[in-house]
Amino acid sequence: MLPSIELVESEPSTDEVLTRSQAANALGLSPNTVSKLLDSRFLRDLQATRVLTLARAPHVSVVQGVLPVLRTAAAAPPSDEDDDRDFIGDSPDLTDEQFLRASRQWWRCEPETIVAVGVLPVAVAGWVTGVLAIHGHDGTQHRGRGEVRHSFTATVAGRVGALDAPETFRVLATDRAVADLTGRLLGARVHTAVSGGPIAYLKAQPDVRENA
Repeated sequence: MLPSIELVESEPSTDEVLTRSQAANALGLSPNTVSKLLDSRFLRDLQATRVLTLARAPHVSVVQGVLPVLRTAAAAPPSDEDDDRDFIGDSPDLTDEQFLRASRQWWRCEPETIVAVGVLPVAVAGWVTGVLAIHGHDGTQHRGRGEVRHSFTATVAGRVGALDAPETFRVLATDRAVADLTGRLLGARVHTAVSGGPIAYLKAQPDVRENA
């Protein structure tokens, strides 16, 4: 006589620790990008519950206008000896002032667009870890081979402590509209932003019905 059975969906143990390859598969990343997240300390370890929380993060879709995004890596001292910043990149270990200095300068970008938008999300491996409120264009550097880089006057609008812990997200903007947008951006994914440089641009997709 055949037994009677039922199938029960398996759930990962809260104590399970994933390998980098498993985490990469769950997040849709390469193992090297998972290492970038770990190095930044925004992902503290590969505990399954942490990784799955990141996997469930909402994706940012621009409905109207454009959203510039600074794509960066784990905080580290700049390799250029002429760069007077303490760090380039982001980490929850940076002070707000260090984060501001690292993120507001010096970038190849469209400065008029960034000033017009008024915010600049900072993303590590595709997750927003901080947001700057942009107040104006601060300066321009002309480097070799015609390279031009820009800096901005800015304040810290918000920061993330740990991507899997929303209670560590801090919204610091005083402007209500900027604060609302910052709160929605922190911890969200912007990995579809593409560009040849560190600053990419998310744009509204054309309405296919208009071309029908």
